[in-house]
Amino acid sequence: MNPETVLRRDVVLDAGDVKYRVVDVLGQGGFGITYLVMGEIRKGNITTEGRFAIKELFPDQFCSRVGQTVVPHPDNEEEFHRSKADFIAEARKLHALGTQNDNIVRVNEVFEANGTAYYVMQFINGQSLAEYVKSRGKLGYREAVTLLEPIIDAVGYLHKSRINHLDIKPANIMLHEGAEGLMPVLIDFGLSMHFKKNGDRTTTKGVHGVSEGYSPLEQYAGIREFMPSADIYSLMATLLYCLTGERPESAATLRIADVRKVLEKSVPPEALDGICKALNKSYEARTQSVALLKSELGVNTPCQGNDTVVINVEGIRRKRRRIFVASVVGIAAVCLAAGIWLGMHASSFGDASTDNKADTATVTPPPLPILKDSITSEDVAKPEEEQTTPSTTKEEPQKQESTKPEPKKQEQKISDSQPSAPKPTASKATTGTLSLGYGIWTGGIRDGKPDGKGKLTFTAVHRVDRSTDYEGRPGDYFIATYTDGRLDYGKLYDSEGNLLKTIIP
Repeated sequence: MNPETVLRRDVVLDAGDVKYRVVDVLGQGGFGITYLVMGEIRKGNITTEGRFAIKELFPDQFCSRVGQTVVPHPDNEEEFHRSKADFIAEARKLHALGTQNDNIVRVNEVFEANGTAYYVMQFINGQSLAEYVKSRGKLGYREAVTLLEPIIDAVGYLHKSRINHLDIKPANIMLHEGAEGLMPVLIDFGLSMHFKKNGDRTTTKGVHGVSEGYSPLEQYAGIREFMPSADIYSLMATLLYCLTGERPESAATLRIADVRKVLEKSVPPEALDGICKALNKSYEARTQSVALLKSELGVNTPCQGNDTVVINVEGIRRKRRRIFVASVVGIAAVCLAAGIWLGMHASSFGDASTDNKADTATVTPPPLPILKDSITSEDVAKPEEEQTTPSTTKEEPQKQESTKPEPKKQEQKISDSQPSAPKPTASKATTGTLSLGYGIWTGGIRDGKPDGKGKLTFTAVHRVDRSTDYEGRPGDYFIATYTDGRLDYGKLYDSEGNLLKTIIP
């Protein structure tokens, strides 16, 4: 941090209705400085002080500080003023977004002073996710996903508003400490971009940047169109940090084979596939939506939208300990029952002083996956399997002693047949060509509609998809992914292969 570029302690920022006194510097980047401030709030004849965070626009490559005033460099006045316009627009968007989702930092007001612009945010009482992992060490998969799920939902909410955050990383996720537990909050929208439905940016950013280890490869060249997959890469790089305790390699050097090797023993196989897909260097091969990402991570809850999400991490750990104790007690009961059963049937095995010893040696308890690490290692064995193992093992002798096995088999057969009833109505996706009247679809097809990835080549002027008014012309082609006829994501190209539009409903 350069002390010559920051405001001194006790400097007062006059926002009109409220005056804010600088207490400390919370952080500084290439585009702005964030301060902890105290603000006087008047209600009637009562005056009180409250803590806030204030972000100051300070793109250091375009400006310098003279006293308290921010002065643009002579050759960069246009870039600075464009950055200020974007900064103010960013604050206004955050003000609207924060009122709908409490996992996005709340902005109260924006004002200009000292030749630059400021916006006032809630002060988050807590530590960043980076500090949390550094103090505790690497996290288990379930705890890490539980902490990140509200942020994943918040990013999905941003994407519905066609906003790319473009700076998701552990340092930009604050863990607010409330009475009910930790509430993760996404902060720092300095690199964020807002896009129209036709794919155009609403503002032209005067600056852009990357965060090593967390930014996707395409961001180094600059993001020029709405790309949810860019934020998805950053989310999974953040998850990788939580699981390893170390910053990931840069996108240019990160190897998926290394990710698999590091995580294969601590992450469920399906979720590991999802993480690796989201970290693909190619944005086209990467997971394209937050909903798909959650599905691939094994998170079955719907996106929260405008709900506040609070995480009780200690509750998660207490539950894990209860599962561990229950497993140990259940297995001990199985061993005791097995010993009693063997004692009762010792005569059928011959002399207890010889053969019974050998039989006792072969009666071993079932494998204990939860015991292979310590309680705090947070192995990812499924709790449901751990709880059902003892009871399933305990029922085995009862099945051997049963004199009427047939009715039980019949019951199982009936119950097994019930879920299969809908099978005749289910249809399988196929690959082929489908004439749509205005074009030819080549790719996945289900029930006479596009389903999965494919290519739509236009033979007549027609809307690209019912979710947009943009039209394709003869010779244009649309590389897209559909789910049961509904567009998930697509790119429209002209006959020469030039990208025309990116379309996401």
